[in-house]
Amino acid sequence: MSYSVPHIAGEQEVEASGGERLWPRWEVFVRQRGSLFPIYSESVHASDVETALQNARDTYFRRGEGVSIWVVLSEDVSVWEPEADDAAAQDPRPDDGSGPTELWEVFVRHRRGLNHLHAGSIPATDAGAALAKARNAFVAREAGASVWVVPASAVHAADPEEADSLFEPFADKDYRQAVHYEIPEEVGYM
Repeated sequence: MSYSVPHIAGEQEVEASGGERLWPRWEVFVRQRGSLFPIYSESVHASDVETALQNARDTYFRRGEGVSIWVVLSEDVSVWEPEADDAAAQDPRPDDGSGPTELWEVFVRHRRGLNHLHAGSIPATDAGAALAKARNAFVAREAGASVWVVPASAVHAADPEEADSLFEPFADKDYRQAVHYEIPEEVGYM
């Protein structure tokens, strides 16, 4: 029950002239300094996971605020939303316990206008069972909530041992802040 994660308004797929996709779309989750959970930040297009992590860092990190990045291929995200037309999405089947279980990462948006944030992990046999368990565990009967589940094996995180080299370059780029620039008098009030 995979679902195409909504695009940003006006976002285009990166395609070759023949219509095939050149680069897949990666959903980006960022954990900022002082935050406990990764939060959905939008998406990037990249040819591979390393490029996706670099593009995510360059796009969503400012002034050393980031602590970690997760990227997930869009096609690996399964979604439940209360207003979905698909009957299976409305009532995902419970886990019947037949088959091997794997760990699923759960992201919840508690109401429209908020970002999805990491709520926890659950074991399940497939995406439908993971969605059912996640709904029961994390949203109950909240109106407007939506749930995304991703197999933990599909989550690619920045290596914690390389965090300094990945995030520290942003900490010393204070020239990005407008307070360090002087406005010439002939410009006047700005």
